[in-house]
Amino acid sequence: MPVKTAPYGSWESPLDLTALFERPSPPMFPQRYRGQHYWIEARAKEGGRLVLVRLNADKTETCLTPDEFNIRTRVHEYGGKCFVLGNGCIYFSNFSDQRLYMQKLQEGAQPVALTVDDNKSSAFVDLQLSPAGGFLIAAMETCRSGSENANSLVAIRLCGEKPMQAKTIARDADFYANPVVDQIGRRLAWIQWSHPYMPWDKSTLFIADIIEGEAELTIVNKQSIVGSDSASVCQLAFYQRDLVFAMDSDEVVEFCDDFWNLHRFRDGVITRLTCDEKEYGAPHWVFGNTNHAAIDEGKLVAKRVCAEGDELVVIDRECGEQHAVDTGFNALHYLHSGHNRGSDEILLVASSATEMPKLVGFNGSAFVQIKSVDAPIAREEISVGTPIQYPTRDGEVAHGYFYIPHNTRFRAPDDHLPPLLVMVHGGPTSRASRSLDLSRQYWTGIGFALFDVNHRGSTGHGRRYRQSLLGKWGQVDIDDIIDGIDFLINQSLVDPTSVFIRGKSAGGYTVLRSLTQYPHYFRGGACYYGIGNLSTLTTTTHKFESHYADRLIGESYDEVTVKSKDSEYYKRSPVHFMHKVSSSMILFQGLDDSVVPPDQSREVVAVLAAQNIEHEYIEYPGEGHGFRRSETNIDALQRETRFYRRILAAESRGSRQ
Repeated sequence: MPVKTAPYGSWESPLDLTALFERPSPPMFPQRYRGQHYWIEARAKEGGRLVLVRLNADKTETCLTPDEFNIRTRVHEYGGKCFVLGNGCIYFSNFSDQRLYMQKLQEGAQPVALTVDDNKSSAFVDLQLSPAGGFLIAAMETCRSGSENANSLVAIRLCGEKPMQAKTIARDADFYANPVVDQIGRRLAWIQWSHPYMPWDKSTLFIADIIEGEAELTIVNKQSIVGSDSASVCQLAFYQRDLVFAMDSDEVVEFCDDFWNLHRFRDGVITRLTCDEKEYGAPHWVFGNTNHAAIDEGKLVAKRVCAEGDELVVIDRECGEQHAVDTGFNALHYLHSGHNRGSDEILLVASSATEMPKLVGFNGSAFVQIKSVDAPIAREEISVGTPIQYPTRDGEVAHGYFYIPHNTRFRAPDDHLPPLLVMVHGGPTSRASRSLDLSRQYWTGIGFALFDVNHRGSTGHGRRYRQSLLGKWGQVDIDDIIDGIDFLINQSLVDPTSVFIRGKSAGGYTVLRSLTQYPHYFRGGACYYGIGNLSTLTTTTHKFESHYADRLIGESYDEVTVKSKDSEYYKRSPVHFMHKVSSSMILFQGLDDSVVPPDQSREVVAVLAAQNIEHEYIEYPGEGHGFRRSETNIDALQRETRFYRRILAAESRGSRQ
C-alpha cells in the first residue's frame, strides 16, 4: 500500500472506534475458585454493565450474571471490588439498588437478596467471608439526608431466611477500607482514616479478633498496629499468621521509608520485608486492586512500580530476600493466589507497551496464558512511549512519557514538526502508565505527538514526590507541564505553535488552569468533567474528597473567606480567570456525575460565553464520573478530533496567506 503524504493530525487512524470502545473490558479481579477461573468484565455495549464470567474446561466462557443485574457499588463513587466467591456462591453488590445478593455459581441461577431494601441508602464494598463462612464482612457507606454519609465496617448474616440488616462492627472513623480476614487465627485487619486526610496521606492499620456465633459476629481486642501523622498504609493481606502490608512515611530513617515498601506483622512485631526506591503500594482510589499474593507457604509474588513500568518480584516472607522476574510486561494488576495458605500459581492481569491486557497464571518461574484478546491494532502501528525525566524551574525533576506520531500508511511533509497533545491524568494523585492504551494509539495514529505527564503529585516516585503537591495544586503541577513542553520544544520534537492539552476530572482542572495561566502556549484544550470553581466543588462533591482540596490548596475551606480575592481558593479557581484564555475549548460533562457535578462545567461555559471565547460544550445524560457507554465515548472522541483538526486547518490556511 502506498504511503500518503498528509499533514500531521489529518491522518486516518488505523483504529476502528467501534472496535475500540465496544469490545468487552479485559478481565478484572480474577479469581480461581474450586479449580475454575472467574473474573469481572465490563460490557460497553450494555452501558458498561459489570458481569461475572467463568472460563469453562473447553475454554468457552459463560456469563453467570443475569441481564437485570450489574456487579457494581457506589461506595466513594469510584467503587471497586464488591463481590466474593465462597460456599459455592458469589456474593455481590447490585448497582441498581445497591443491595447485596447471593447467587449459586451455576448457569441460570438467580440472585437472592441478602440485605434489606433501604432505597439505595446503603452501599457495600470489599466483601470478605468470615472464618466459619456464616457472615459477610464489608465496608459500608450509608447516605444520610442533610448530612455527610456515614462509613463503617459491618457484618451481614448469611443464614437468615429473609434479607438482613447489616450490623456495624466498627464506626469510629470517617472511612474504612481493605478489610482482610485471617481464616486460621480468626482475626480481622483493616485500614481507616478521617478528614481532612486522604488514605495516602495518613491512615491507621487496625487488627482485632473475630468472635463468630450462630446469630452474631463481633470483634474484640482491637489494636492499632500503625498510626501516625506521617505514615500511610495500604495493600493488606494475611498469609498464615503473617499480616503483610505496604507502608511509607514522612519520617525518613532509611531512604526506602519514602516509598511504599512491604512490611510483615507477626507476634506483635513489625518487620520490614523490602527496602526499595520503588513503590509496592498505590493510592486508594478504587477498592480491591491487589499488588501481592502468596506463591507457596513462604513466598510472596509482588508488583512494584518504577519509572519504566511495573516489575514482578518474588520475596521470601521470612528474610525478605527477593529476585526480580523477567516478565516481558510493564503493567501488572489484580494479583490473586486464590486463598491465604499459599498456592502453586497466582493469577494476574498483565500487559506491555505492545500487548493488550491478558489474564495469566504464574508459578514462580513461568507464565501460562489463560485469557487473551486480540488487539484491534497491528503491532507495527503501535507507538511506544519513551520515559523522560526533565528539569523543573525550581531545580527538581519531573517525569512523563513521550510518544511520536506513527502510522505506516502516512507520512508528514518534509520539515514539518508534529502537533503536541499533552495528556493529564486525574486524581491528581494518580499516574500515567507506559502500557498499551488504545486511546493513546488513536492520537498517535492520526498524527499527534503525545506528552503523557507525571507531574509532581503523581504516584510511583515516592511519598516526597507525591506529597510535594500539597499546598501547591494548580501551581507546581502546571509549571511541571510547561517545563515539559519547553523540554520537548527545545529538542525540536514538536511544533511549538500547535500545542493542545486534554484531561479528565482533576486533569480537567489542570487543563483549565493551564489555559488561564499560560494561555499563549496552547492552541486548544479539551476538558472532561473538570473542576472550574474549587469553592463550589468543596460544597457539592462527595464525602471521600470533600476535604481533599483543603490540603492540596493549603487553606481550610470557609464559606466567607473563599469569596475573597486573597483566598487561594479564589486565586486557583480557573472560572475567575477565563478572560485570559486565548485558545478554543471543548468541554464534556456527564449529567449523573456526583464527584464533579454538572454545575462545575456549566459555570465555566457561562463565563466562556460571556467572554465570547470560542468553545463547544456537550452534556451526556446517564453518564457519571467517567464515561461508560460506548456511544458516549465514540461521540466524545469524534467531537474532540474534529475540534483539533479545525484549529490545525485554520492554522495551516493562515500560514499560507
